[in-house]
Amino acid sequence: MKKSLLLLASVLSMSSLNAQTEEQTVKFRDNWSIGVNGGIVTPFNHSAFFKNARATVGIDINKQLSPIYGLTFENMWSINTFESTAAFDASNLMLLHRVNLNNVFCRYKGKPSLFEVEALGGFGWLHVNDAYGDKDANWLSSKAGLNFNFNLGEKKAWTIAIKPAILWNVTQFGKDNINFHSDQAAWEITAGVVYHFKNSNGKHYYSNGCSHLDQIAALNATISSLESEAAGKDRALQNAQKTINDLQKDLNDCKNKKPEVTKQATVTENEYIVVFRQSSSRIDALQKPSIDRLASFMKNNSNAKISISGYASPEGNAKFNQQLSEKRAEAVKNILVKEYGISADRIEAQGKGVGNIFGKPAYNRASICVVK
Repeated sequence: MKKSLLLLASVLSMSSLNAQTEEQTVKFRDNWSIGVNGGIVTPFNHSAFFKNARATVGIDINKQLSPIYGLTFENMWSINTFESTAAFDASNLMLLHRVNLNNVFCRYKGKPSLFEVEALGGFGWLHVNDAYGDKDANWLSSKAGLNFNFNLGEKKAWTIAIKPAILWNVTQFGKDNINFHSDQAAWEITAGVVYHFKNSNGKHYYSNGCSHLDQIAALNATISSLESEAAGKDRALQNAQKTINDLQKDLNDCKNKKPEVTKQATVTENEYIVVFRQSSSRIDALQKPSIDRLASFMKNNSNAKISISGYASPEGNAKFNQQLSEKRAEAVKNILVKEYGISADRIEAQGKGVGNIFGKPAYNRASICVVK
């Protein structure tokens, strides 16, 4: 018997240490419960079980430190069966360690099961009134037993428990001998109702956040989504870099292209084209000769008028392209008026948004000047 008790104490200590290192409660006020108990207590041997049984009642206060390990402060009173004025002839105040065997052997899934088994054990103070006609006596007591718990309700706020256990009067205070003898033991069989107070997380049971499988799965799904999004952005960046390289090549080809020289001294065409860079309404120096030829024609033909139509390529939204086309038309008009002195009333400038005059979209970044 003594070896069995030492083994049980070792298991309880190891389980409690593992529970405390594995998971911790968030707030001190979380995971508390209170219960009431009632049943019988009867001598362990040498006596008839039911004939010598007497009623016992009590209360307990519980603190759950992890899904595996918890503490219980319990006080049980035995109904007096001796010739004494006291209603209760014994009071047993104990500190008990509880280990949830379901959660030891099956991983805790974030919510109590309908049925659970707990092993418990501990020590306490047993006070006996007028023991066998003698004066009051105080004993070091011990208990080992099981709790068969039925967790009820959708919120698991209530537990009904059946609690078989063995009690020992280990030693009387003031004496040196400590003995877990069966002659000083008793059966205690009780049933109880426990209410679990609401925690700061809104639940009535232990919860440890991200340790639950469903939450881990949700986090993994979020990580996968972020990885896919990052891969998509990488592809978009590569495509944008390719577009930049192509535009840079076109720009270099344009810069390296030699201008064609014509022997024609006078302008015979009635259409002039001024080309712009992407998203710009600024006139490059290479486009100034075309405007210069147009200004010369206007000075030599005082009755001529000009219609300037600004265009944009299809990149960007419609509102931006409309505004850009207007700025391009006004840019050509401003040079003719300010630098060449052409009267503004001879020039009509308007933006026409995205152009489709040229087959290649990029060529439509232009202002078309038509002489009337």
